[in-house]
Amino acid sequence: MNTFLTDLVTLNRVILANAAQQFPGVAKPQLRALRALPTDLTAAVSTEIVSGEIRYQITTAKKETGWIMTLDFDLNQAVSTLPDVVLSFSTFGDETEMRFQQVETKPSGGNRYQARLLLSLPSERDALLRALDSYDSQTTLVVALKTHEGLLNTVTVPTVFYFSQTYYPYIYQGLLPPPPVRQLTLLNIPFNTHNDHYFQDYVHPEYLFYLPDRFALATDAENDNKPMLSISFSAPEHATSLDQINVTFDYFILPQVNQARIANAQTVFHDHYAQPQGQLFPLANAHALTLRLSLPAGMTEEKNALIDLQSGIVDAFTLPSSQFGQIWDALFDTAQQSLLLKGFLKVELVGFDPENIPVQLALDAKYKNTPRTFIKQSAPVDITKTLEFKSDKDAFDPYGPKPISRILISVGGQTIELDKDHTSQKVDVKVSVLEQILNPSSKLVYHYDMQIYYVSGGRKDLPDQQTTFEVIYVP
Repeated sequence: MNTFLTDLVTLNRVILANAAQQFPGVAKPQLRALRALPTDLTAAVSTEIVSGEIRYQITTAKKETGWIMTLDFDLNQAVSTLPDVVLSFSTFGDETEMRFQQVETKPSGGNRYQARLLLSLPSERDALLRALDSYDSQTTLVVALKTHEGLLNTVTVPTVFYFSQTYYPYIYQGLLPPPPVRQLTLLNIPFNTHNDHYFQDYVHPEYLFYLPDRFALATDAENDNKPMLSISFSAPEHATSLDQINVTFDYFILPQVNQARIANAQTVFHDHYAQPQGQLFPLANAHALTLRLSLPAGMTEEKNALIDLQSGIVDAFTLPSSQFGQIWDALFDTAQQSLLLKGFLKVELVGFDPENIPVQLALDAKYKNTPRTFIKQSAPVDITKTLEFKSDKDAFDPYGPKPISRILISVGGQTIELDKDHTSQKVDVKVSVLEQILNPSSKLVYHYDMQIYYVSGGRKDLPDQQTTFEVIYVP
């Protein structure tokens, strides 16, 4: 599993932070329908771990009488009455609310609650689907309390209830199929020296949809803005050579939008297309999405990529470890003629020519000498090597100047013994090769401890011996 899919809560936080920056025209300045709330009451959707994934506790199911959405949430303090729970969202400019019919405390105690939303009509199901899967719905989950002070309410964390079906399929299991594909017409709007394509809704002509300008590596604001790139190495259980080790790059890239372009398009849409109330939204769905990325073997289709136009792309590629250095250098190559780790997202809409959105994997120069920052390794990167320890038989001659009785050698968690009848021993040891992958000019270094026992009863200790040879002569 891609490492960035193991924590869907963090992924959601990064997606929402980027959406707020890239799609600022979508955000609503204040709560709809309910008063602003006191700062001392907060609510958050509960989380759980399922099959190694950190998830929000939100589920949906199909029932004989319709559909049901169930979610668990926590309040930061005890309250005297059961709260009301309301899902508030925008549908083509119309403000809509869905109230959860059932709210109850959790048997586990504490300030934990479970709420259920019951839907009976397909139109309600479709509205909920769009509310959850489209960022421009600006959906919020409001928890409200009726008190002697009046109506108190708070927006539940996450503050925008937006979950891409690409990354959160478990939330939608009981709601599918999705709404029908939108009908669109193409508009060409000039910006700087070229025309950009926009898509006007045929049914709601006051809505104009746009595509991102590019996709780039996501960063995590709560982790020192570290780029969301992860590197791991793998090898067969009995690997004996570096040629058998592979390297996998997991990455998460987000859509980037030129705000000046969108502002220009908004003005043109208002003035030249007779849409004074027109609004622009990021396009959420397409007929087909295909990611192609330039790797050492050439331009490659990333068939396992999880792609969402608003939420970004989670993907990974695996190469022989011998190509690690080439990929690592490409992450910092800013030359225009450099093609490695560049590509495009092919967006196909029914009735239109495909749109190709540039994609690039790149890191800031400050990370150039710190590849270990991005290595996430659950197991050692080891190969098995056979070492042979040899000793001269004359060393065990009882008539020699200082005859040896036996030699003990500790290597790789094993102990072998050399004596006059066994002057040579082979042993298989596992050795870490990570340093050799990161620095190809380095050599494998073998460490061992040795004890020499003499016929006279004396002993000589030689701890932490090192060699780069696989045939080792002792003493």
